[in-house]
Amino acid sequence: MGNINIGRLGSLGIALETVAGTPNTTMSAYLNYSDGPTLRGHQEPIENISAKTSRIMDTDSVGGKKWGEGDVQILADTHLAGYLWKLALGNELYTTGTPSQHLFYPSVSGNTPKTATLIYSRGDTDVEQYAMSAIDELTFEVADEYATLSASFMSKFPTTGAAQTVTTTSGYQFAFKDYFVQFGGTLTLASTAATTPLSDFSLTIANNAETIYRSQSADVSALRSKGLRVSGSYTLFFDDVITRDAYYGLNKRSMILTASGNIIGSATESFRIRLAEFRLDEAEVSTGLDDFYTIKANFVAEDDVDAVGTRLCDVLLTNDKASLYA
Repeated sequence: MGNINIGRLGSLGIALETVAGTPNTTMSAYLNYSDGPTLRGHQEPIENISAKTSRIMDTDSVGGKKWGEGDVQILADTHLAGYLWKLALGNELYTTGTPSQHLFYPSVSGNTPKTATLIYSRGDTDVEQYAMSAIDELTFEVADEYATLSASFMSKFPTTGAAQTVTTTSGYQFAFKDYFVQFGGTLTLASTAATTPLSDFSLTIANNAETIYRSQSADVSALRSKGLRVSGSYTLFFDDVITRDAYYGLNKRSMILTASGNIIGSATESFRIRLAEFRLDEAEVSTGLDDFYTIKANFVAEDDVDAVGTRLCDVLLTNDKASLYA
């Protein structure tokens, strides 16, 4: 009988692929997941329920579509989070320095997603390899604890992976006290605007990834992304009518979320999200008799190229990683 392990004894390695579906088995990093990954293989038997002079429906079956799928949540730090941001958005602009700068921005002219190989070790019981792993949705969230990133992956059907020698790497892990948000008519105006204190914030990048199957194999032949949407929400105390009026008037604005942490050399590790233009789809004011009035705003980023060069959204990490994410 093997060991009965707990989730903390597992590991999840990640390495970006040069060619989608061609495994990269040299792991670039191991994700410090904050909840147990739900990655697993799925298969759909093809039923034979043809009539054979009997009331019995299920007479036989053969193997059908196979794929990998699951969710991974990590703390949104300044180092490991870069692998997920790059997979979700597709592009990275690297600028050397102290600290280094990694600017991630969306691929919009094509629909072939960036992919990675994941190796998931469930203690010493099982090691599975997930090639052609693409992010369907990535959600950034922060409320009153650590900020998190939750990625929903789709991939080829898992195969047996090799045992891993795990190394630990991480950057500064942000909490609610570390970030602030600014709004303005443009990103330039937002960058000099007063900060707006929020109670919570979330942002989701939805790539609408879909598995494609073709003859000669039951496994995934290719992964492609459909329409891209960036949306989210934030909550603040209802102490002015700015957000409500922006919703009533469909006023388009820009947004910058910034967080900073450790000192590297003479500079600071940091994290920044910019939305070139967004609209409010909902802004609900609510309270109880003994609760404070709050307003929860649901937003959607719109296709706008700001004067600073940001289209739709971008994410900047500054850290000590002196190379592209790969």
